[in-house]
Amino acid sequence: MRVLFFVFVSVVAFSACKPASESLSIAHLTDIHVSPGSEAEANLIEVIDDINAAKPDFVVVTGDLTNTGSNAELMAVKKVLDRLNVPYYAIPGNHETNWSESAGLKFNELWGNDRFIFTTDDFLFVGFNTGPYMKMGDGHVKQEDLKWLKRVLNNLENKDKTLVIMAHYPLAEGLDNWTHVVGLLKEHDCRLTLCGHGHRIKLLNFDGIPGVMGRSLSSPQFDAPGYTLLELRNDSALIFNKQPSEDIGDPIISLSLFSPDTIKTLPISSRPNYSVNSQYPGVEVVFELRDTASIFTGPCLVHDSLLVYGNSLGYVKGVRTSDKSILWERRYEGALFSTPVTNKKVVAFGNVRGEIIGLDAKNGREVWKVNVGTPVLAEGIVEDNALYIGGGQTAFYKIDMSDGSVIWRYDGIDGLVQGKPVLADKEVVFGAWDRHLYCLDKDTGAVQWTWNNGNSVQLFSPGNVKPVISQGKVFIVAPDRFMTAIELKTGKEVWRTQKHQVRESMGISPDGMQVYAKLMNDSIIAISSRTFFPKTLWAIDAGIEYDHNPCPVVSKDAWVAAATKNGLITAVSANGNKVLWKHKPGNSSINKIVTDSQGHLWVSLMEGRLLKIKHPMSK
Repeated sequence: MRVLFFVFVSVVAFSACKPASESLSIAHLTDIHVSPGSEAEANLIEVIDDINAAKPDFVVVTGDLTNTGSNAELMAVKKVLDRLNVPYYAIPGNHETNWSESAGLKFNELWGNDRFIFTTDDFLFVGFNTGPYMKMGDGHVKQEDLKWLKRVLNNLENKDKTLVIMAHYPLAEGLDNWTHVVGLLKEHDCRLTLCGHGHRIKLLNFDGIPGVMGRSLSSPQFDAPGYTLLELRNDSALIFNKQPSEDIGDPIISLSLFSPDTIKTLPISSRPNYSVNSQYPGVEVVFELRDTASIFTGPCLVHDSLLVYGNSLGYVKGVRTSDKSILWERRYEGALFSTPVTNKKVVAFGNVRGEIIGLDAKNGREVWKVNVGTPVLAEGIVEDNALYIGGGQTAFYKIDMSDGSVIWRYDGIDGLVQGKPVLADKEVVFGAWDRHLYCLDKDTGAVQWTWNNGNSVQLFSPGNVKPVISQGKVFIVAPDRFMTAIELKTGKEVWRTQKHQVRESMGISPDGMQVYAKLMNDSIIAISSRTFFPKTLWAIDAGIEYDHNPCPVVSKDAWVAAATKNGLITAVSANGNKVLWKHKPGNSSINKIVTDSQGHLWVSLMEGRLLKIKHPMSK
């Protein structure tokens, strides 16, 4: 068996690859979706035994190892994969990065990192994380991972090796920055990409780079569990479906790694289209800041001259908006997902190491810290100098913003709290990834009621929804595609409808009379908050295409604005009779929109950009 070894990276030039003469056998596992004691776990054991008998040179696992990314699932699948008698290399998929109870930390703890690099005599193999990151959206390669990839590919030791890339998402539409990734790979003469996500063996064209999608453990394409076997022979790749105890038979795909004819008849993805920006000349970006990392938090305007946000490298930064200068910054371990909130003096947020932190807004000095024990992803809300915030996956907190003292703590939760709570006169309402919506007494933290949709599927939970309250009712939309109205005082269900394709994006009008939702199929709707049945006041085809970005809908008296997973902001009139304007500042998920005193929009994009947008309805 060929010896594999890791490579240290330095920034040097890279020349074109020479054709490979080495022969390798690679077992490709992807989309195995294991949970403890499941049929998938038993099938994986059978497949691992078959791989050990086949003795390939190594195994690659390109994501979706689990169903929900829970710690128990990750440990269960690693226990099975560790039965392999050959080296294996793993990266996460969207099921590990979207719902992870550890916010991705457990994967890195078990496998050492969420990316890898190794070489053989003639080949350079590189794998990296493609997200998404703790919310629905397209895949995304983090800015820091792109920089790492550049360093790897510029390593002089790799210049004569044939480059093969591993990723979970196909390097095409569905990965929001695929053009940047593919452009970089083409500069370095990438000859093959292995991916998953589609659950079937398929040859793809990534803008001129051959892509081979591997089958899932249990695939609709085949009648039995199995895996993909890749043979690299004499500058060609042969792809087989391999099922335990069966011969491999003829290859499903045969391709040359060095002939442009291999994939020239296959379609390629359309590049992002920004032409909409020229259609609305009254919309202007008047402030733009580009971070060196990706951004998963929304912007926090302490006041019009101070902007605070967190990035994927764990930095929380205070920025002077007049000149974009960094006034202060602090770094915490792991990416930041919790959007900072403020009482104008203290900025508060959580981190993935299980801390809720208060910083002095003027200088970034740490004022207080509350250890909660599990990753804090939620955005809080501040009222009367008190912070209400989900504290990871077991508790909800009310904290004094001045000194960090815990006023009360509710411990009856069994799932990550990810969304922002909503406050009424006497109640605080929030959802969790344990299937439940909670209503607590604001003064004491005592539970007033809990509600769930009656479905046992955890991924249908209102875990990343910001509810709204009006007319004595709580309104939510959730991944089960239902909009629901619940009586605030009792928790009794008032109505529930699946008429519209809602998901996790909603808002409310300034007067509380209209509840808004961005649908998954082009439209924005308004529902009456006053009726005891679901009355649609208006629905407008906003031309936003298919979307499942959970960014909340924002509104003023005259307009309603929603944002998508591909960077499009759409504003419609408050009566729903026309589209007012659109703007597409980027191609990644918009995390959050906030407005300033003049009605300008401040937005953050996952690709590491913060913007202030002036529009016709702002001052």
